[in-house]
Order: sequence, then structure tokens, then C-alpha cells
Amino acid sequence: MVLTPLGPMALSFDKRVHFVSKWKWAFLAAIIVAIPYLIWDEIFTQQLFWGFNEKYLVDLNIGSLPIEEVSFFIVVPFACTFIYECVKYYFRNLNLTVFNTIFWVLFFVYAIFVGEAGMGCWYTTVAIGLGLILILFFFITRKKHPFIPLTFLFSMLPFFLVNGILTGSFLKEPIVWYNSSQFSQLRAFTIPLEDVVYGFGLIVLNILVFKFFVKKFGKG
Repeated sequence: MVLTPLGPMALSFDKRVHFVSKWKWAFLAAIIVAIPYLIWDEIFTQQLFWGFNEKYLVDLNIGSLPIEEVSFFIVVPFACTFIYECVKYYFRNLNLTVFNTIFWVLFFVYAIFVGEAGMGCWYTTVAIGLGLILILFFFITRKKHPFIPLTFLFSMLPFFLVNGILTGSFLKEPIVWYNSSQFSQLRAFTIPLEDVVYGFGLIVLNILVFKFFVKKFGKG
């Protein structure tokens, strides 16, 4: 959680993207979107749908959630919003119409597939249900949001690395454990496939709120 925002913050002063001028909107968007996600997280933690290995934590909690978990919903979206700003600048001259249409169709199929595999599981149902609503929204409005698919795909690289570590890749024990009765049994290594759709929702909701603030109030 400490390392995740350092790269985007260090590169924020680049004159072309100049993300530093939008830091406050990125952090504000992350805080706003974090609220419903943290409520969801708190409820599912209390219901033992997932939990946290105290061996890896600093023993500081907000409710049932470790401070590291709370920080996840701020620093990860901040880093992904930085990726969005970079994609928007460096790929601004590309015609992404066909690519984006293919992406949305395939991602919709992926979400349906995972949802079917985890039918009746609470986490699968909530994550896939929200994801499908957002996928349909972005498919309908794809001309207004042409850089979302590339941003999401680039964000999946650090997302899989961080989430892989959290779920036990490269470690003797996972930092986050899952109640298998509330998830599909589909995994990418140690990562539940639902997490891809869950991550999509978190990332794109942050970008939507961030774009609203920038459009409404400008950079400063």
C-alpha cells in the first residue's frame, strides 16, 4: 500500500500529463467511491465471507477492517486514475472504436461466465451484478469513454501483482482469505476470477467521479 502510489506520484510532474494538478480530484473521487465499497467490505467481513491474516498486519483497524484494507481503496484507485490520464494522453490519436466494441462484448461474456460458475454465492452475485450494470453502461456510452478499456487492461497488470500477493501468491499464507462457499471456484492462480470484475467496478467508478470533478471544477 505504501509502494503503490509512489510511482504515479513521482511521475505526476511530467509536463505532458501533469497529473499533479489533478491530485485532489483523484483523491476526492477515491474517498467518495471508497465509502460504499468499505460498507460492503465491512458487512462481508463480519459475515466471514473473507478475512485477514493478522500475521501481516499492523494491528490497527477501522471497524472490522485493517487500516491496510482501508488504504487499498484510496491508493489503488489513485494509481489507476493516473493510468487513465496517461492512456488518454498517449493514445489520444488512436481510433479505438473496433477495439473497444470487441472488449465490451468479450468482457460481458466473461462476466456472465463467472456469474454462472458462482451462481448463488453472495460475493459472486454482488460483484458480477454491479459489473454487468457498468459494462452495459459503458458499452452504450463507449463513444464518450473511449479510453476506459485500455486503462482497465493496463491497470490489470499491477492489480494482478498486488492481488496475487494478497491472496497468497509468493507467500506461505494468504494475507486475505476467502470463504469458498461465497465464491465461484474459478481462480487465476490464487485470485478469484470475480476479482477482475470487482476491480473493474472500483476502477471505473473512480474514473467517472474523477472526470466529473475535472469537468465541473477544472484542474485546480
